[in-house]
Amino acid sequence: MKEPFAIDKNVLKQLQIINSLEVRTDLTVQSLYARAVLAYSSYYFKEQYLRKQIDLALEHRDKEQFHILSSELSSHIERHKYGKTISENGYNLFLTFH
Repeated sequence: MKEPFAIDKNVLKQLQIINSLEVRTDLTVQSLYARAVLAYSSYYFKEQYLRKQIDLALEHRDKEQFHILSSELSSHIERHKYGKTISENGYNLFLTFH
């Protein structure tokens, strides 16, 4: 697993390109960066939380809870499988997960 707060190198390159454009504002770049950090933080927090809950269900031999949580984790990963695009003032930033 990647560092929870590490941003993909491609995302940083995208931000640098946007930052170099004269028509952009610093607020736009800061907003995109903040939204990227939030998106990554939210994704990895939920993934970590679900994995811990799955481990607890296994420890307690709770088969039903294990299946529910495993399904939720699979759905969470599937929803982010192809990444996510965030937009601000006409600029797009593509985020990848895993």
